[in-house]
Amino acid sequence: MQRRSGLLLCLALPSVLFAASAAAFAQSPAIPTIRTGTQIVVVDVSVSDGHGVPVHGLKQADFSVLENGRQQTIRNFDEHAAPAEAAPGQPAAIPPLPPHVYTNFTPVPEDAPLNVLLVDTLNTPADRQAHVRQQLLSFFAGMRPGSRLAIFRLTTRLSLVQGFTTDPLLLRAAMSGMNAATPSPILADPIGSMSGLADDLAQMPVSPSASSQAIAGAREIDARQTNRQDQLRVMYTLGALNQMAHYLSGMPGRKNLIWLSGSLPLNDLTHTGPLQSSFRETMNLLARAQVAVYPVDAAGLANTPISDPSAGKYAINGGVAVDNDLDQFATQTIDAHTTMRQMAAATGGKAYLDGNGIPQAIGSILQNGSSYYTLVYSPADKKEDGSYRKIAVRVASGHYTLTYRNGYYADTADAQRDAERSLQHSPAPGNAGHFDAMRAAMQWGAPAPGEILFKAILAASPALSDQPAAGNTVLPGAKPPWRLVTIAYAANPGDITMPEGPDGARRVALDFVALVYDRDGRLMTGQSNAVNVFAKPEAVQQFLKEGMRYQQQIAVPAKGEYSLRVGIHDRIGDRVGVLEVPASSITAEAAR
Repeated sequence: MQRRSGLLLCLALPSVLFAASAAAFAQSPAIPTIRTGTQIVVVDVSVSDGHGVPVHGLKQADFSVLENGRQQTIRNFDEHAAPAEAAPGQPAAIPPLPPHVYTNFTPVPEDAPLNVLLVDTLNTPADRQAHVRQQLLSFFAGMRPGSRLAIFRLTTRLSLVQGFTTDPLLLRAAMSGMNAATPSPILADPIGSMSGLADDLAQMPVSPSASSQAIAGAREIDARQTNRQDQLRVMYTLGALNQMAHYLSGMPGRKNLIWLSGSLPLNDLTHTGPLQSSFRETMNLLARAQVAVYPVDAAGLANTPISDPSAGKYAINGGVAVDNDLDQFATQTIDAHTTMRQMAAATGGKAYLDGNGIPQAIGSILQNGSSYYTLVYSPADKKEDGSYRKIAVRVASGHYTLTYRNGYYADTADAQRDAERSLQHSPAPGNAGHFDAMRAAMQWGAPAPGEILFKAILAASPALSDQPAAGNTVLPGAKPPWRLVTIAYAANPGDITMPEGPDGARRVALDFVALVYDRDGRLMTGQSNAVNVFAKPEAVQQFLKEGMRYQQQIAVPAKGEYSLRVGIHDRIGDRVGVLEVPASSITAEAAR
C-alpha cells in the first residue's frame, strides 16, 4: 500500500483491539467483493389489470426494456408477491456479538419489501396534520399484520418515530405519541400573509398613484417572503429524502416510501434551475436505493379560501380579495400536485391526490407496492456523461398498466462526488447547493445508515484525563475530566468503492468521524480523520480477509449523560455507515 495523503489506512493498533475487531468482522456471513462503481440498472415494475389488481405469473420473456429507445438485455429477473397475512412478529435479532462490540447492521427480511411512512409536518398546515393523525390511527386500528412498516417524521430534520415492525399495535402506539399538530416554522399562510394587507390598501381612500405604490410594495414583500420560505422547504425536503435514501440503501430489496405531505412548492424540478441539480441527485439516490415514492396529498379535498368563515376580509374587499386568493390557491395546489407526480414517476411510485381516504391509499400502496417484478440490465450505452436515459418497459401480451421509474441520469462517480474535496463535518444540515450525506447522518438522533456495514470495539480508558485526545475538537460547554474512548473499526470492504488505477492499485478515500453529544443533543467533542490512499493488490486481499481497519480516540466528559456517534464515509461512492452508542455502556474491560 502506498500513502498518497492523510493517514495510512492500517495503523499500529493495540493487538487485543485489532485482533478482536478483525475477529468480529470475520463473523459476518457476507462474502466481501470489491465495489468498483460498475453500472447496472434495477427497475421494479408493478403490473396491474384493468381493475387495479396486481398481475402475477409473468415470465422474463414477457418483458422488454428499452433505454432511449434501444433494446436492452435483461440480465436478472424476479417476481415478488405481497406477503400473506401473519401474526405480529418481533424484528429479527442481531446475531450475538462479543462483549463491547457494536454494529450498525439492521436485520430485515430479504423476501419482502420494506414500507416507510413519512409524516411530513414541514409542508403540511397544522389543521391538516390533526386530520392525518386521526386517519393514520384509524388505519393502524384495522391494519392486518404482515406488512413491515416504519414511521418517520419530517420537521426541519428527519427523525425515526418507530422502527420496522409488522405489529399494528406498535405502530398505533408510536402514532399516538406524536403531537396532534406541529405548526411548520416556514410554511406560509395557504393564501399568503401579505395579500390581505394589499387588498385592504386597495380600498383605502387615497390617491390612485399612492395606493398603487403601496399595494405593489406589499405584494413584493409577500412574494419575497414566500419565495424564501419555499426555497428553505425544498432544501429541507430534498435533504430529508436524500438522508432517507442513504438510510435505506444498505437494506436489500424494494422500499415503498409513503410520503404524507400537504405541498412541495415547486411545479417543475426537472427543468434547469437552482434546485434542478439537487432534485436530480435526490432522484438518483432514491433509484439506487430501490425506493419508490408514493406521495399522498395530506391536504385532501381542501376547501378554497373563500369557504373559510374566518376570512372576514371578503365581506369588505369583495372581488379583489376573492380573485387574488383564488388564483394563489389554485397555483399552489397545481404546483404541489405536479411535483408529487414528478417524484412518483421518477422513482416508480404513484401519487394519490384529491382524496380524503388516507387509509385506503395506504392499503392500496402496501398491496401494489409489494407485488412487482424486478428487471436488471447493464446499459448498452456505457458512457457516463450525465445525460438523462429514458426507460420504457413493455409486456408482450395483455392490456395491463405498468408502473416503473421513467429514467435515470448516467452520472459518473466523479460527477457524483469529488473524492479529493476536503470535507469538514458538523452536526448541521448540508451546505447550500449540495447535500452532505455524512454531515446529515452524523446528526444526533438521526437515522443511522448502513450503506457501509461495520463493527467497532469501543473501549474506555481505565483512568480519567485532564486533557482530551490528540486532535479532538472541544466545543463550549464541554469540561474535563475526560474519559478517553478508543474506537477500533472493522468495515466491510465490499461496501467501499475502490476504483482501479492504470497500475492496478485501487483508490480509497474515507472519512472516519466520531462525535459526542449530551442528553439534549448539543455537540461536546468531535474527531474527524480523512484517509486517502492507493492500495496495492496484496493490501486489497488483506482487506477482503480482515475488513477495512482503523482506530480513533475521542474524549467524553466524565460527568453527565452522553452518547457517542461514530461513522465512516466513502467519499468516492458517497456511501455512509453510522452507529450511535450510549457512553454509559462503554467500559474499560475490552482494553484489558
